[in-house]
Amino acid sequence: MPGITLALIGGGRWGRTYAGVLALFSERIGRILWVTHHNLPALEQFLAQNPCAAPAFELFSNLDTALAEKPDAAIVVTAASDHAPTVETLLRNGVPTLVEKPLALNVESAKHLVQLAERRNLALCVALHLLKTDYLQHFRRLWAGRRVTGIDVEWLDPEFEVRRGEAKFSNLTTNKADEVVPHLWSILRVIQDEDKPQLRAVNPRPLGAVELEIDLGSSRATVLFGRRAAARKRHIKLAFHDGGTAELDFTIEPGRIAVDGADQPNLESWRRPLATQIRDFLDIIDGSKDVASSPQLAGRCLGSVELAEAVRERLIEREAHAIVSRLAECGSMHDRDVSAWIVDNIAPLLPASGMRVESGDEGIVGRIIEAVEQAIGEENSPVTSSPQAVESRALVSIIQKSRFFALLVKYRAEVQR
Repeated sequence: MPGITLALIGGGRWGRTYAGVLALFSERIGRILWVTHHNLPALEQFLAQNPCAAPAFELFSNLDTALAEKPDAAIVVTAASDHAPTVETLLRNGVPTLVEKPLALNVESAKHLVQLAERRNLALCVALHLLKTDYLQHFRRLWAGRRVTGIDVEWLDPEFEVRRGEAKFSNLTTNKADEVVPHLWSILRVIQDEDKPQLRAVNPRPLGAVELEIDLGSSRATVLFGRRAAARKRHIKLAFHDGGTAELDFTIEPGRIAVDGADQPNLESWRRPLATQIRDFLDIIDGSKDVASSPQLAGRCLGSVELAEAVRERLIEREAHAIVSRLAECGSMHDRDVSAWIVDNIAPLLPASGMRVESGDEGIVGRIIEAVEQAIGEENSPVTSSPQAVESRALVSIIQKSRFFALLVKYRAEVQR
C-alpha cells in the first residue's frame, strides 16, 4: 500500500476534523491508525457516513495496539491534559509527532518533551496554525517596516456554534488559558517576532472573559478573550508610531483588512490552515523539508506554554478573589459571572481525576456549583439529596484538593475578619 502509516490519537470533534482533512492526502498517507479510548461508536458512525474516505482508516481502542503497527508518524488531538504523556509515549517509541496546542500544561513538561525529541533525533511540532496562516502573513506584509506601538486583540467564542458542519461546545475541561493563549501568542509572534511577550496584568471580566496586558518590546498589547460571547469574533488592531493604524477582522476567514482607514484587498485564494500544517508536517516526515526551518518546531514554541502557564496561574488568583468579592455583594454562587469563574477553574481538574465530562453537558455547571457550596460548608446545600451523590462526593474531593479552593478559603477568611 503506498504512502506512510500515520497514527491519529484522539476521537473527539478535533479528531474528526483532522480525519476529514487527512483524507485529502491519500497520495501520501496509506493507512491511518485512529486511536480513541472512549468514542469508538462515534468514529464508526463517522467512517460509515464517509465510506469513500481515503486513505484506509483503522480503529484502535488503545495506543499500544496501534504502536505495534509501527506508524511512521503521529498526530495527537486528545484532551489537553493527555498531550504530554501521549507525546512522550510516542517519542519513546521512535514516532515523529505533531501535537495540537498546548504542547503541555507547564513549561517543565514541555522542555522535557523537547529534550526527548532532540535526544532521539525526532521531529516534534506543535499545531499552532496561525504562525503560518496565509491571510495573517499577508496582513503582516501590508504594513511591514512600520513601528508598532499598540496592539489590540479580541478572540471571542460563543458557548455553542456549528463549525464546518460540526457542533462545537465550549471545551470546559481545558483551561481557557491553555486553550486560547497559544493562539494569542502566535498572533503576537507574527506581528513582532523579535520580542518575547511579558505578562503585565491579568483581569477577570464578566462571564469568564479575560483581559490581558502584555508588553512586547516597545509595544503594549491589550487582549480580550472569552468563550461565552454572543458571537464569534477574531479581530486585530494595530497602532503605529507614525499615527497610522492597521486592522484585520478574520471572524470569517480570510477576513477584512484596513490600513490607515482604507480597505485593502485580501488574498483571492488561501490555504486552509489545518491542511497547511498537515502538509508541512508530512514534508518533514518524508524529508522534503528541514524540520529546523519550521516555526512550529516544539523548541521554538515553548513561549506559548510559558505564557499560557503564567496567565493560568495568575488568573486562578484573580478569579478566586473576584468570586469572594462578588459573593460579599450578592451572596449567590449562581450569579452568572461567579458561576462562570468557578466552572472555568474546576472543570479542567476533572479529566485528570478520571471524571469524564461530555461535550455539551448542560448539567455540569449546576453540579460543580453545588459541590463548591458543599466544599466550603454552605448551609442548606442540595448536594446531599442529589441522585448523583457519588459523583458529588468525588467532585467535592477534587475541589478541596485544588489551589483554587485554597485561595477561595483564604480570601473568604480575609473578608470575614
